[in-house]
Amino acid sequence: MKKPSALAVTLIFLSLISSGGGCRQTETRPTDTAARLTGRAVLPADTFGPGPATGQALAGKDLLRKAPFEAVPVQGFSSLVPLPDGTFLALSDNGFGARANSADYPLRWYRLRLDLENPASGSGSVSVLEHVTLRDPDSLVPFLLTCPEQPRHLTGADFDPESLALMPDGTLWVGDEFGPFLLHFSPDGALLQAPVPVPVVPPLQEFARGLDHLSSPDNPTLGEAPPNLPGSGGLEGMALGPDPDHLYVSVEKALLDDPDQTRRTILEFDPATARFTGRFWFFQADRNDACVTTLEALGPGRFLLLERDSFEGDQAALKRVYQIDLNASPVTKTLVCDLLDLRDPDGFTWAEADAAEANPARKGAIGLGPRYSFPYVTTESLLVLDPETLLLVNDNNYPFSQGRRPGRPDDNEFIRLRLSKALQP
Repeated sequence: MKKPSALAVTLIFLSLISSGGGCRQTETRPTDTAARLTGRAVLPADTFGPGPATGQALAGKDLLRKAPFEAVPVQGFSSLVPLPDGTFLALSDNGFGARANSADYPLRWYRLRLDLENPASGSGSVSVLEHVTLRDPDSLVPFLLTCPEQPRHLTGADFDPESLALMPDGTLWVGDEFGPFLLHFSPDGALLQAPVPVPVVPPLQEFARGLDHLSSPDNPTLGEAPPNLPGSGGLEGMALGPDPDHLYVSVEKALLDDPDQTRRTILEFDPATARFTGRFWFFQADRNDACVTTLEALGPGRFLLLERDSFEGDQAALKRVYQIDLNASPVTKTLVCDLLDLRDPDGFTWAEADAAEANPARKGAIGLGPRYSFPYVTTESLLVLDPETLLLVNDNNYPFSQGRRPGRPDDNEFIRLRLSKALQP
């Protein structure tokens, strides 16, 4: 038997105990509506973990970094889960954004420690403590894997992990975008049951192209049937409810044939039976092209979610956190904060902003300084630390995205925000 990793042992145990810029003239406090930056930590873009060479399919392409890479980029964080010891699990997505280019990227989650307490003197640090590689040792996946030999490690050509939930028994559920599927893993990364497809809810069946489940163009079981979801439109958000008996999943985009392209769906799932309960809700996104990228439970029927567009840097227009109430009919949605309108009155990014202006090689940094913003194309991870405090991190899409500094790959940037108004659970 394979010896469990240190992280696996940790999770099993935990489940059983349940100012720079001196000449700058600026405001000293945020506006009434803008959230304030109270902590920041950066994991540099060029951070690599142990493992095989990756990015072979990117060789010869004009990218921000030359591929292939000698090891595994620690990047693409799509979901965060807090652990009782103060560390966090960070789920990495499929790697390089597509099935066709990510067959050599091992699927993983990482355990991280964040140092967010470093105002005025630069960003805090992120320590990568360990990782778990996801695998299918019992051949539960009903299609051919990229690495079918033992130990049947899963890669970015098999699934695209986008959301993560830690259960009271130490097991973890992962929301996949390719199927989309729900995937159930042991603490040491072994798949525990066959992937669970996502049903089409009854009001949408007439727009589902004859399928009874959601299918993206990347669904490996689709066969000749046409997909009913657009690419990169599957399960981005997942939250464990206030009671541990239910998970809630959000679908990133509308069905291709839905006449209301602002309609988004949340479904209830019973992890004990590995079945969807039949309960679902609709809410309206801000725009047809808005992506719903995270879900976080506040109280019975109340959640936070994040809507974003597909632009970055000075082209970004929609990066907003909302509170929704599923108890209301229709579902209500209230703005919590705009990630493009934040404040840094305590100077976490002032020195970096000044350095960027002074250095021609770094000139043009976007969103640093007293008027701070989070202009990344894919902001996908959100945690509620307390009723007034959020923690977020971008998916940096290494080596593609350049939302903070044009011409340089984005870092993994963790930010802690204090809201102007406390959340109501």
